[in-house]
Amino acid sequence: MKLSIILFFCCCLASSVVYAQDSVGHHDLAARDGLRQREVSSSSAASSSSNTVASSRSSITSNFKSSTSASVSATDASSIASGIGSAIGSVSTTGSASTSSATISVDPRSPPGGVSMLTPALTASETYIKVGDYATFSWTYTSLIVSPSAVNVEAYCSLNNYYYPIADNLTINDTQAVWNTSGYQATATIPLLVAQYTLHIYDAASNPTAVASPGYLSAYNNLYFGVYTPQPYTPLNNYQCATCSSASYSLVERNVLRGTLAMTLIACIFTVVFMMR
Repeated sequence: MKLSIILFFCCCLASSVVYAQDSVGHHDLAARDGLRQREVSSSSAASSSSNTVASSRSSITSNFKSSTSASVSATDASSIASGIGSAIGSVSTTGSASTSSATISVDPRSPPGGVSMLTPALTASETYIKVGDYATFSWTYTSLIVSPSAVNVEAYCSLNNYYYPIADNLTINDTQAVWNTSGYQATATIPLLVAQYTLHIYDAASNPTAVASPGYLSAYNNLYFGVYTPQPYTPLNNYQCATCSSASYSLVERNVLRGTLAMTLIACIFTVVFMMR
């Protein structure tokens, strides 16, 4: 009887132990399943959050780029409109786009630009130009800062106070002028006179007697030359001396002159001999 009770308690104890192990195993499985579900949910949440963060970053980046480009464009537009940000050393312009003009600053201590003659040279004693020939004038510019848009070359005659045109509207690179006196004289309303002339080289926008500002072209008027008209050929027998007082003496006039000289000489000799006695 006692043995049966002991066996019964042993069976009950064994069954309770087995039940406890089964419940613990089920509890462990449930815990593991819960942990797996939590890991899966957490990973999905993490991926979704990372996707959200990436999308937010891309949107922020795109917004930043668009705002930056817009601000840069606005800055460039404002810089262009205000003149700020232009290239260093560029010439400043004034006026509208269609009528812009460059501004050149000249030191007021600079001398005016000048002309140095090459042909004919100033060292030549006298220069004469025959009407009908081609006369060549060449020169160089000195101390010129502001180049004139056009240059005129003229010959001034003081007898009629007229400026005879030689070349008009020359560029700054044209430093030579050829004067066709024959062509001019054939069609001129005011013909060339036999006289002395003064060569003038000056800015076409100014006048031959204007005073130039520093750096600008000063009018040149230091070359003097003569202009003459050749005379037609005249045979020697028909030549008449325009500066002689009279024509040649006749034969009678020459004989009278010789007799007068002879009588004067004889009278001088007798006078000297008489005084020596």
